Amino acid sequence: MKQITATTKLTGVIGSNVINSKSPAMMNAAFASLGLDYYFLPLNIAPTDFADVIRGVAKMNFAGLSVTLPYKIEILKYLDDIDPLAKVIGAVNAVKIENGKIKGFNTDGEGFVTGLEQDRNLVIKDHRYFIVGAGGVARAILAVLASRKPAKIYLTNRTLSKAEELAEQINRDVFPCCEAVPYDENIKDTLANCSVVINATSAGMAPDIDQSPFDLSYLHTELKLVADVIYSPLKTGLLEAAERLGCDIINGQSQLYHQGKIAFKIWTGQEAPADVMSAAIYG
Repeated sequence: MKQITATTKLTGVIGSNVINSKSPAMMNAAFASLGLDYYFLPLNIAPTDFADVIRGVAKMNFAGLSVTLPYKIEILKYLDDIDPLAKVIGAVNAVKIENGKIKGFNTDGEGFVTGLEQDRNLVIKDHRYFIVGAGGVARAILAVLASRKPAKIYLTNRTLSKAEELAEQINRDVFPCCEAVPYDENIKDTLANCSVVINATSAGMAPDIDQSPFDLSYLHTELKLVADVIYSPLKTGLLEAAERLGCDIINGQSQLYHQGKIAFKIWTGQEAPADVMSAAIYG
């Protein structure tokens, strides 16, 4: 294990349930491969302590943080500056800390969409998408997907007003391609017109692996790809059901890998050692 000294620049992932995070292994392998005096910590923080922790790390030897559920929107309150893309998205999943100041970025969307393009050879503009969720990660994915000018994006959420508000913002600020649809049995008909499904919720994440983002009988064999932002478990019930139908699938490891490379450069100013990070994630 690396020896942490007074000069070591600290980084980490902050969330309310980061026990199963693969980020520490990935990032520490990357730092070690380049001989950088950095170290990445898992920070499991209760919501009642979040504000105190963020104020504290800004005054410590932290170079940055990855921000995960449920703090991607909450973190906005504590930023001194924000990247333009993150401002459009309205959520932050990575921060750079310098001279006691915190700047927010969003690498979730670009990481996820890059994974679809590079890992599954998906041509974004050629497809119609069905996305479940309207939280921070969904906002990021939507913004980047819309910037690629896809044929159509259907967005659903248990609270329809959140989906409608997000769809309106994407259409206004990025590209007019998004339509909010109610979260009910009629989404089966919407799914039938789509070639890519994306679960951008925590439904199916450990320990609640029995949850599904929607009725899995709505999946169909004409789907080109079913994607999940979750990587613990590696195959959610959604992905297992899609695979049984013969659909191509991709889990959240791809997003973790690609967004991690972006965050690495934000913190260190250097290009990430892609092969090392890939080996740490995929083995």
